Amino acid sequence: MVAVVALGLVLSVASPYFLTAGNLSNVLVKASVIALLAGAQTFVILTSGVDLSVGAVTALAGAIAGHLMLKLGVDPYAAIAVALLIGIGVGMFNGYLIAYVGIPSFIVTLGGLTLWRGLAFESTGGFDNSGLPDPFPFIGYGEILGIPMPILIMLLAYVVMAFVLSSTRFGRHVYAIGSNAAGARQVGINIRRSTMGVYVVSGFVCALAAIVLMARMDSSSGRMAMNFELDAIAAVILGGTSLFGGRGSIWGSLLGAILITMIRNGMNLLEISQFKQMMAIGAVVILAVWIDVIRRKRMLR
Repeated sequence: MVAVVALGLVLSVASPYFLTAGNLSNVLVKASVIALLAGAQTFVILTSGVDLSVGAVTALAGAIAGHLMLKLGVDPYAAIAVALLIGIGVGMFNGYLIAYVGIPSFIVTLGGLTLWRGLAFESTGGFDNSGLPDPFPFIGYGEILGIPMPILIMLLAYVVMAFVLSSTRFGRHVYAIGSNAAGARQVGINIRRSTMGVYVVSGFVCALAAIVLMARMDSSSGRMAMNFELDAIAAVILGGTSLFGGRGSIWGSLLGAILITMIRNGMNLLEISQFKQMMAIGAVVILAVWIDVIRRKRMLR
């Protein structure tokens, strides 16, 4: 929170256009998809895993849903359901290989990074599908009580994810696995089932992000959410969740996503090149990981 406020003050001084209602709303809307993916990533990282395929899963769910609606005439609500089922299915696949087969999460999701995106391109013939029917225009640009729908969906999703992590047995198991998997097993926690559940949650939230992103773009394609997994991981780290698992907050990931978006937005307002933006984000991520490593060493001492 301190970093978000401090950066906001700096950018408001640097650019007269930053601290306006329109721009701040735009920042939150743009942050919504990254924030959803960061939320999905938080569940995984809390168990000391990583999901490098969140962007590809988003593309797969969105590309197929768009293809079903615009090429095959499927009802939009049925297509949304299919997108969510795709997310759940991919999560189950990833979770099974990681939890039951024993393949490291890095390997499974690194393979999924290209597997799912390639499947998205293959299933749609590599074409974009634009001009989405209702309710997508409302999801992307509608408002309820003056709150843009992407922001509202993001906040509702975070309320649910925060409740799951803080107030359910599954959430307690997630933290326990990341803190000490051997100890969690000894007290009777089903490590495999809980780990698989984490990746199912990740896949479902990725599909939800796909719906929001499709609505904002008014199109879908295999190129959706390209490299978004990097911003999602960065947001989780900046939000204070430890890469070593067992410690972190879902709300911190939301603030991390907003911080990442603010950096990009401020640099755009200051007309800083995209290449320098990439360098800045990369440097911030390395710094955040460095701080996390130092903090962990101090805790171990």
